[in-house]
Amino acid sequence: MLNLIPDEYAFVAKIEVRDIKKSVEWYSNKLGFKVDPRFTENPQWRQLNMPGIKRAAIGLWESKTPATNGGEVNTIVVKDIESARKELLARDVEVSPVDDVGQGVKLAYFKDIDGNQLGLRENASHEPPPNQVGDI
Repeated sequence: MLNLIPDEYAFVAKIEVRDIKKSVEWYSNKLGFKVDPRFTENPQWRQLNMPGIKRAAIGLWESKTPATNGGEVNTIVVKDIESARKELLARDVEVSPVDDVGQGVKLAYFKDIDGNQLGLRENASHEPPPNQVGDI
């Protein structure tokens, strides 16, 4: 389908949170996401962009009873997982040790203030670097 509309799509991952203001602050201060000011009409929704990445964002949805994690993990692909992990630790984010899962792929996990699981991924050398993910 997307090949039929090459200039008319984007990807937004929805994350349910308990307190929109606290969550916006956390994603902004801890991860460096930028609030998109065009999404302020609905008090329960904020959309945040990842600097330098077009057509991809996260949407924070305030819910009194956020869904529990069903196994999904929104993952940030990074060039150097050890450096990314150290940066998060310096920002007081608890991050799991890096796990080499085989084939050159490394993963680490952390949670936001609502317990939503997030991940870091370092691709194998034969896989695309972060700035080429999605370019095919």
